[in-house]
Amino acid sequence: MKNNNASRFICLCFMILIHHIAFAQKITIKGKILDSTTGNPVTYATIGIKGTTIGTTTNFDGFYTLSFYKIKDSITISCIGYIPQSHFFSSVSEQTINVLLKPTSTTLSEVRITPKGYVNPAWEILRQIIKHKPENDPRGLAAYNYKSYSRIELDATNLSNSMLKKGFVQKAITIADSLNISNKNNEPILPLFLSETVSDFYYQARPEAKKEDILKTKTNGVGFEDGTLLAQLTGSTFQQYNFYKNFVSAAGKDFVSPISDNWKSWYNYELENRNAIVDGKPCYQISFKPKRTQDLAFNGTIWITQDTYALYQIKATIEPAANLNFIHTISINQQMSNEPANHPMLPYKTRITVEINRLTNNSSGILAKFYTVNSNIRLNTNYPTNFFKENITIAANANEANDGYWDNNRPDSIIAAEKSVYHLIDTVKTLPTIKNYLTVADLLINGYYRAGNISLGPFLNSYSYNELEGNRLRLGFKTNSGFNKKWILGGYLAYGTKDQDVKYNGFVSYILSRKHWTEAGISYTHDLNQVALLSESYLYQRNNLFSAFTRFGRINSRKVFDQDMLNLYIRRDLFKGFTEKVSFSSWSLDPLFLFHFFEPANGGISQQLHVSELQFESKWSPGLQPLLSETVNRPLSIKADVTKPVFTFRYTLGLKNIFGSDLTYHKFSFNISQTLKMGGLGRGRYSFSAGYIPSSVPYPLLENHLGNATFLYNPNAFNLMRFFEFASDKYASLSYTQHFEGLLLNSIPVIKNFKWRLVGTANVLYGNISQTNQNNILDKNINTLHSLGSVPYIEAGYGVENIFKFIRVDFIHRLTYKSNYSTLSDPVKNFGIKLSAQIRL
Repeated sequence: MKNNNASRFICLCFMILIHHIAFAQKITIKGKILDSTTGNPVTYATIGIKGTTIGTTTNFDGFYTLSFYKIKDSITISCIGYIPQSHFFSSVSEQTINVLLKPTSTTLSEVRITPKGYVNPAWEILRQIIKHKPENDPRGLAAYNYKSYSRIELDATNLSNSMLKKGFVQKAITIADSLNISNKNNEPILPLFLSETVSDFYYQARPEAKKEDILKTKTNGVGFEDGTLLAQLTGSTFQQYNFYKNFVSAAGKDFVSPISDNWKSWYNYELENRNAIVDGKPCYQISFKPKRTQDLAFNGTIWITQDTYALYQIKATIEPAANLNFIHTISINQQMSNEPANHPMLPYKTRITVEINRLTNNSSGILAKFYTVNSNIRLNTNYPTNFFKENITIAANANEANDGYWDNNRPDSIIAAEKSVYHLIDTVKTLPTIKNYLTVADLLINGYYRAGNISLGPFLNSYSYNELEGNRLRLGFKTNSGFNKKWILGGYLAYGTKDQDVKYNGFVSYILSRKHWTEAGISYTHDLNQVALLSESYLYQRNNLFSAFTRFGRINSRKVFDQDMLNLYIRRDLFKGFTEKVSFSSWSLDPLFLFHFFEPANGGISQQLHVSELQFESKWSPGLQPLLSETVNRPLSIKADVTKPVFTFRYTLGLKNIFGSDLTYHKFSFNISQTLKMGGLGRGRYSFSAGYIPSSVPYPLLENHLGNATFLYNPNAFNLMRFFEFASDKYASLSYTQHFEGLLLNSIPVIKNFKWRLVGTANVLYGNISQTNQNNILDKNINTLHSLGSVPYIEAGYGVENIFKFIRVDFIHRLTYKSNYSTLSDPVKNFGIKLSAQIRL
């Protein structure tokens, strides 16, 4: 009996052992974790077996593999910024579980209670990161180059109910559904643009130079027709982020890096894991978040190598609470390359996602996705002397690549639905309503309405009213690239209901070369002009709104005259960033005001002025990157480095007896302007100008400093100076604007929720009129024109911008010449409030 019991016991144990072995077989789970909103991979998410210490993390592309023996029934997926999820798994040895993680709607403020004397363990690691920056920062390399693959996609997402009801949207969604294109929540999207680029990128530290050779490119987009132009904007050059810099620039803003030298002033840190293993590398895993949610700072996680204290991976997000307009979130994920070893690590993979909010309740949002992979990295290569002469080059056959090429050169595979995006974009952009939306967008951005091969406008100048012309109506046009890619024709007709005079302009331009932009043209104008606006201001012509408003109101005080002007010019980009322009103009001043000047050749006194002049302008913009376009009939460029100054020099020679010209004279002027990145103080911009007129000239040819009698703020004028108040033949001026972003206002309760931003301004002008030119002012009744004395004209202001995201209000004080010949009809204003509208992120 005992033997039987023993046998039964052994049998039972054996059965239990067999049962345990059967259920303890190795299980492997694979899958991909995606963001349910953007469809992007969720990098560095944690996947764990519930109730155990077994776990792993996703890689940069969101993939994970988890193998285990223990008997459990579910896995848990979690990641900072997402709602955790649990999923059951079966007993199958190999299985796939893909998960969509939903982002949290808000970032909760975490309250931690720490004992007295607590020292954050992350701080010492941060100190070591800063200490080892010199040997880890890629900027310490003498030179490097790599092969780069870039992919950019723009989608219309978060479509409003009113948009979903529109016929063209429903047609596009039907097409997208047939191609299985939607976001990961099965919400409809409208792909707008997709590009892929393969290029070779080169960098040299001393002197600093960059070059990108675009080998192949493939682009398609709604409203984007110029593949050559797009290839230059979608390559690797404009998608580089170095977190070793104290501030990372993106979208015209400067975001403080989580490993900046002043890290402790901006961020709170938490050491999440002392022994995180990433690609076999032992790392410190540290989370960070801004001390003030409105600051331009990141929220995320860094992985720091334990041996060298180098940044190996980063996951950084700009949250919706940050002081940014129109943008919901910006997310940057970056992984550094292991090769070559024992050198500063360069970026291997970078994924950037930008979510743009709806502009109105009845519109849609925009989702922009950027993905870059660098390979074949080589360090410290010596380059020939002229190697960096061209910053961006495009191979002659860059647009000639079949699907097989892209399948072989993509560092990762894309699914069939993603490939179908190209076809969907082709279909969407042919829909009539889509074309209408593009037409309206072009009208708002460029001021012209495109009607076939001609563009009508600019619409800002279509109507004005003043006491001389009454109601002024104007219709203008110019041809576009659809008419001809070399010839540009244009002009306008205007009519005043009070003076009943027809004004007109016509011009012809010809593009001789696009590579080194060379253009020549001729124009003729018959119209009214104002002596007060004959300024040598280098920026005045760019303020189209101010220019349009100078046609309104009481313009008599600005010395209006009839003008006939012939102008010829030729312009050429001699080399990168350097442009030379030579122009000849012949114009007349037929005054509608009392005017005399001394003209010995015609018996002494004349009431009309005829001028012919030759002008040479040299402009050097070392931070400017010219762009080549085959369809846009104007020179294009982008500021590759906004911190480099722009220098402009002009010399004007008056030519007597040419087309009846009355005078010979010389004018010299110079300007330097620059944007200053100032970290936590925001960005500043200054413009310094100086000029000298050594010749004897009548006062309309002096530098009549640009005033501003309108209610609009003009950054290129003296905003409390009256029109035609001061003139000079020797002058120097400095204009400065400081955008403080969210400084100070981000720290004030309630106010910080409005996302207002402080701005400061200052204008200083030194100048005078020589005695010779003062004697030329024969009309002594023009008692509003004066020469500055030994005291400079100074005005300073402060203001608030970003009111309702568009409005800026400036409060300006006039600090000198507070009662300069003030009259009841034309009083001096020592304080003024000016308004302006602007679009700033």
